[in-house]
Amino acid sequence: MNPGITAKATEADPSAINMLMDNVVVIYVFKIIGAILVILFLLMISKIVANIVSKKIVQNSTEGNKHIDKIWKLIHDIVFYILVIFSFFIWFEIVGFNVGLIIGWISFWVWLAFKEILGNMIAGMMMLYTKEFKLGDIVEIYADQTYFGRIEEITIRYTIIRTLDLRQVIVPNMTLITVPIKTFSSEDLVKLSAVFGVHYDSDVPKVLKIVTDTINAFNFTKEKASTKTFVSNFADSYIEIKSFFYFDPKCGIVPEVALWEINEKINDAFITNNIAVPYNMLTVTFENPKDKEHLKQITTS
Repeated sequence: MNPGITAKATEADPSAINMLMDNVVVIYVFKIIGAILVILFLLMISKIVANIVSKKIVQNSTEGNKHIDKIWKLIHDIVFYILVIFSFFIWFEIVGFNVGLIIGWISFWVWLAFKEILGNMIAGMMMLYTKEFKLGDIVEIYADQTYFGRIEEITIRYTIIRTLDLRQVIVPNMTLITVPIKTFSSEDLVKLSAVFGVHYDSDVPKVLKIVTDTINAFNFTKEKASTKTFVSNFADSYIEIKSFFYFDPKCGIVPEVALWEINEKINDAFITNNIAVPYNMLTVTFENPKDKEHLKQITTS
């Protein structure tokens, strides 16, 4: 067909232009309607997949019923929103937008605006999958300062630690995967130490036995045959006694509370057995008789 004849026919017949425009609009409307139906379908699929993934992970989890809901909601939200974003990209592709350009432009600005949020969200997923620590664990975190407590909740952006004084400490998930963390309840046994001081006139073998027997009397002390008590130092005014023992981190109390209870029982045992716990003091001895006489005169006056 001759292009010139077509151009003339089009110029001479405005109705043909209107019909062509109408066809373009109709096609575009059908694309939008089809895209809406597709995204609704994908959103429904996203919800189903998120439910399946989260429930599957929860089934494989060793957590008790106390934390199941929190884990389920976190994983569900992460999977669902990732699939929703993917669904919108498909919608743009169906409508006719350049998805590659959109992804590049959105990714740049989203990264600038939400890089910390995205980083914390990814860190939260890593924490759940690696299981280096989990909900209910007792941890000591070395961040800007030292935090010690139980992991109470893990959200998309942060983790809540309940400290010994019952305060809530909110720690970003990125912090938890980048700083040293000491766990106390993930292990079957934790080795603890307790330190005491007794007078130099004390019967040391008797003291060692009292300390060992008192520590082994607690239910949270495990592997009792491995409890070791010994003289660790000769200080200025006391003999330092140290004891190593194995603690059950799943006994329901934190190590600090266990040490408080041990100190209380050791103190009672020392009192019962007349074992003196000295104050910090300095003893001055005068060997010269004249010095002794001068001291006597001073104390008399």
